[in-house]
Amino acid sequence: MSSTKLLFLACLTLTFFFTGCSTKDQNKTELNLLTQLLDGSQFFTGEIDTDVTTSCGTASPATSTSTTGTTGTTTSTSSSTTPGTKFSIVSILTFKTRETLSMRYTYDYMQTKGPLNTQQGFILTGGAFGKTATGTLGSVGWSTNGININVNLTTGQEIPSFDIELNLNGYYTESSTSTTTSTCTTLDNVNCTAATSTTTTTCYTINNQTCYVAASGSGTPIQIQGKVKCYAKNVIAQ
Repeated sequence: MSSTKLLFLACLTLTFFFTGCSTKDQNKTELNLLTQLLDGSQFFTGEIDTDVTTSCGTASPATSTSTTGTTGTTTSTSSSTTPGTKFSIVSILTFKTRETLSMRYTYDYMQTKGPLNTQQGFILTGGAFGKTATGTLGSVGWSTNGININVNLTTGQEIPSFDIELNLNGYYTESSTSTTTSTCTTLDNVNCTAATSTTTTTCYTINNQTCYVAASGSGTPIQIQGKVKCYAKNVIAQ
């Protein structure tokens, strides 16, 4: 075989090698689950299943409320959505090992970290994990490049990709499926609305049909730390 053909085959092999590594790492997850009972090693590793997880999340701009005027004893207010720095993000990620991680958090592209939503927070349940962890304390971080969304849009948009770092605090129970309740409903297939106002209940939908609820103040304390990469191959950046 000529040296030209050998060089071509070598270059082709290297191209496939590096392309394969890049593709594999696009949905890589590495998390530490730190508790009193678990060993805290990086046993939760894997990939996001892009056949089930069709996008990396949904981002909606924050809605601001302003006072427009006062007539007598009546004050008029109005809500408007305008381009700003803050966005509310809901990410529902399913892994190839069948766990589902649901999170609602605040993204501010002027910052490099945002808090979990204090009402909904996060839920990690099912799969090889075999338990349900939930909580409303913690943060989601990102690099200085931010999360891949169009900050000029005033409507909701799907997120095509991100590279985030998690620091979540909550509790876990041995059940691998969170319980459902008729008093926790969803009106828009994203947000859950509890019938009563409470700070010890987290409501979430992971299938756009059933609104799940799990107690965030009971069980064994758990801290989830690590990185999650997501690339949704069928979502086009807006």
